Amino acid sequence: MRLFIFAIGGTGSRVLKSLIMLSAAGVKPLDEDGRPIQNLELVPIIIDPHKSNEDLKRTEQMLNEYCTIREKLYGRDVNGDGFFATKISTLRSIMGMTATPINDSFIFNMEAVGQTKFRQFINYDTMNEPNQALTSLLFADYQLENKMNIGFVGSPNIGSVALNMIKDSDEFKAFANVFGENDRIFFISSIFGGTGAAGFPILVKNIRQAHNLDVSNKNFLRQAPIGGLTVLPYFNLNNSQGKSIDKADFVVKTQSALQYYNETLTGADDRSVNAIFYLGDQTTSIPYDYDPGNIRDQHNPAHLVEMVGAMAVLKFAGMDSKQFLDGMGGFHPTKAFEYGLDKDLLDVDFATFGQETRRLIYRPMVKFHMLFIYLRTALKAVIGQGFTQDEPKIRSEFTATQFYRTLVDQFFDFYTEWLTEMHGNLRHVQLFNVGENNLGNIIHNVLTKKGFFGRKSVDANTFNAELNKLSRDNKKYSDRTVEYKLLDLFNQAAANILDDKYENIN
Repeated sequence: MRLFIFAIGGTGSRVLKSLIMLSAAGVKPLDEDGRPIQNLELVPIIIDPHKSNEDLKRTEQMLNEYCTIREKLYGRDVNGDGFFATKISTLRSIMGMTATPINDSFIFNMEAVGQTKFRQFINYDTMNEPNQALTSLLFADYQLENKMNIGFVGSPNIGSVALNMIKDSDEFKAFANVFGENDRIFFISSIFGGTGAAGFPILVKNIRQAHNLDVSNKNFLRQAPIGGLTVLPYFNLNNSQGKSIDKADFVVKTQSALQYYNETLTGADDRSVNAIFYLGDQTTSIPYDYDPGNIRDQHNPAHLVEMVGAMAVLKFAGMDSKQFLDGMGGFHPTKAFEYGLDKDLLDVDFATFGQETRRLIYRPMVKFHMLFIYLRTALKAVIGQGFTQDEPKIRSEFTATQFYRTLVDQFFDFYTEWLTEMHGNLRHVQLFNVGENNLGNIIHNVLTKKGFFGRKSVDANTFNAELNKLSRDNKKYSDRTVEYKLLDLFNQAAANILDDKYENIN
């Protein structure tokens, strides 16, 4: 099954960033019986005309690094087990031999929108006088002068016009051509801005009305399970009063958009969206810089809402199709979901989440953090000893390979940044003690188990011993890469040590 993820606007990129981190840790969607979903491939498609958006650029780089790392581990196999298990692909990479000319990128090509002002995009100057008068009633002067390459600056009325052109694009046709009978679609967007609030309903409409378009697989698109994450206000802005993006308008815009969504997407008379996930936070973020696209280019700190939003994508992927389809060619009523912490606290650690969330993320995230610490602080010292000498051997030159540099020097930098930013926000997320290299004290508020002589000790030697034990006489890796051997061994070792040495919070 392929899950096509349309990440719209800045919020789309930021939620996608958290999904990348969870996927790197090995977090996978679970079915109703708690079993990991197999044969899942994620195909993110980022839609944002604001190409200089730093959040978009960071997410794109992380996606590319994820793919580089994963290919060394699993090749082109869809299924993986452990770190970087879920396959993530560009739309172009799954097309095969085709004449459709699209870029091999996670970012939707919006050059037709991004190079003009809105008035030029709609050919305002060539309209006759009555049409100009009508257009001036619908759009303010500042909106007509809006440069499209900075996004839609909180104006969904602009976005709804501009994004409607997507249905005629080569990318949309390519998406339709590869869409299969069992595939699904998920949208990530905010409801209180411009790009996301406009893009979600427009794209859903075009997919559900695919029979009117010149695209392939029209019936598959019309009957596809569609989910959406609708992000309500959760961040604060500096100096936005009276500006084109004014935080004072967030609630009013949200109320209006929710009413519109109910009438056109999720209501009793229109079941275009099968599952809708509502997510926000009344405790808003630290103030972000006001950025209409020409100041600091949206380098917003990561937030808990985005991490929980990423879990909504996984929840949807794990749902049984029977929850959407009524068996008679139609859909059940839209299923709506909300999310609440087990404890409404400003300081969030693993214990703050409910049991379902902990079961999903706790073990893989802890194992990944252990990997992060071990590779950065301990691996080089043991090369040439123990498990590194078993075939395939891990030699000293391994630390100069593209795989190692991409994972340890680049991807882990993004990982550290993500953890640090979430901890620095107003609702502090401290899952780990960032900066702590003592492996016995890395999980925030989780201790090692008590032994006869106090708490059990965990250090690099604990991992070395477990890795040596697991590697000894193990024929599993004889035909696998060094990269796969290292991460698979560590995944097993970390699981054993977590069970044996640490208190269980599940």
